[in-house]
Amino acid sequence: MASGDAVEQIKDRLDIVEVISPYVELKPAGKSLKGKSPFTNERTPSFYVSPDRGMYYCFSTNQGGDIFTFVEKMEGVDFKGALKILADKAGVELVREDPQKRTERDNQYAALELATTFYEQSLKDCDEAVAYLKERGVTGLTAKQWRVGYAPDEWRELKTTLEAKKVSTETLRTVALIKGEAGKEPYDVFRDRVMFPIADPSGRVIGFSGRLLHPDDKAPKYVNSPESPLFKKSEALFGYHRAKEGIRKMDFSLIVEGQFDVVLAHQAGYHNTVAVSGTALTPHHVSLLSRLSNRCVLALDADRAGIAAVKKAAAVMLSRGMDVKVARLPDGEDPADIIQADVARFKSYIGAATHVIEFLLVVLKEQTKDERTYKLQVREEVLPYVRLIPNHIDQEHFVGVIAEALEVEKTAIRLELARLAEAAVDTPQQDTDSIETTPQPEPARTARLDTVRAYLHAAYPLLDASIQPIVAKQFLDTVGEDITASDALASVVNQLSFQLEEQLATYSPQQIQLELVEYLEELRQLTHRARLGTLKATLTQPDADESAILKDIEAVKQKLTGDVVTVDIFAG
Repeated sequence: MASGDAVEQIKDRLDIVEVISPYVELKPAGKSLKGKSPFTNERTPSFYVSPDRGMYYCFSTNQGGDIFTFVEKMEGVDFKGALKILADKAGVELVREDPQKRTERDNQYAALELATTFYEQSLKDCDEAVAYLKERGVTGLTAKQWRVGYAPDEWRELKTTLEAKKVSTETLRTVALIKGEAGKEPYDVFRDRVMFPIADPSGRVIGFSGRLLHPDDKAPKYVNSPESPLFKKSEALFGYHRAKEGIRKMDFSLIVEGQFDVVLAHQAGYHNTVAVSGTALTPHHVSLLSRLSNRCVLALDADRAGIAAVKKAAAVMLSRGMDVKVARLPDGEDPADIIQADVARFKSYIGAATHVIEFLLVVLKEQTKDERTYKLQVREEVLPYVRLIPNHIDQEHFVGVIAEALEVEKTAIRLELARLAEAAVDTPQQDTDSIETTPQPEPARTARLDTVRAYLHAAYPLLDASIQPIVAKQFLDTVGEDITASDALASVVNQLSFQLEEQLATYSPQQIQLELVEYLEELRQLTHRARLGTLKATLTQPDADESAILKDIEAVKQKLTGDVVTVDIFAG
């Protein structure tokens, strides 16, 4: 059946309480149920579920939605992934795919699972590999949890073993377990390597990363699986399937470089740690991480390559609104080395992590002796990153930080930012050494005003009859023309349904927020089905007209009944 029909069938068959209860202990609270937020470590329950509406709302994160958005956030999947999970739970059959293709894919997963089991058993039979893991600080329990294995130093042992289990040569080649020239017998891709399985968000093995056990000048130290129908480097994050819960609970992701770094970080208690698999951080990686937390700490090598990796990652993450910090590690030491030597020292580095803007300022200062050169480099290599920050309050904060570091006025920094906007230079992620960026356009004043208008017009029909007179129609008219039927409003509420603007959220009593989220969620689904783009309408420091509007909103909200919810988005 079509996905739209499937969505409705799933909603008809599944009670939202049934979906959420395995994750949250819910207790009656009037017509709703409440419990402690599964997204934060709160002590006082502020997570509400409305069975009648089929909606939930979390006041600790100021986010809500239906069963699909809940599963997306809890399981770290996109809408398609949530659809599959809930369809299985509801017993709803999705659109049938070609049976042959489905069988091929199932066979590919099965082959990779058999290979993982083979490597696990081979590790038990190789004392040297076991001793090496112990030498690196990996405990037996950790190795078992991560399904670490060993690829024997034989040309075709895996191939022979799996073919004996009825796995075809074609399947082995498709999932990149074997390779070879045409007309010659193929051979195993991984030989004499400690093997780390790479899994998808659901925990299914999609590829491997192998570390050479015995040094060989002719062979690379690390080898990752080539790309296959199941394994895409731009989409895979090593350890993500095990880190999802940790990222949610700790409210930040920890990004390191290698498999040993990830495994030992988890062993040390950092269950929020992941690593990319043979590529730079991509927008897809950021999408996976930001679903679980908007905060990230980069703990990469301190050498030139590591700093370049920090710059690339920061460019992608900052432009998507993430709060990015950097843990500065000593030269020549990676997280695995530090953890093995002294876990407490590693924790101190993570605890001392600074925002990437401040990190870049310090690095440049250490590398530059001449003061004038330093200031010029800050303009070229730091300010472009400030421009990538979509939150203008954060932007203004770092304008102050940079002005203080350079001992200049804030107006000088703002002027340089404006000049960068006019320069239309290359984006920083395209360059690892000199940091440049395509200017991000400032949100138009009309777009910012539309956000205010959209909020008022969306909330007005949902207010109780006794409250509606307070928000008089004449007041709405003073804000601007009615845009409730325009595409602009649809785009705005599509964005607001995922993350209500911080500035506006502080004005909303709880009951109004619950009603508003339901309304916005309905519009979000409509815009999603219509494939409408999302309008990023962030409120900046308001001008005089906007200030007046916001004051009017505040005055209105003070007359409304209910507690006002405020969220400190800058805490921590």
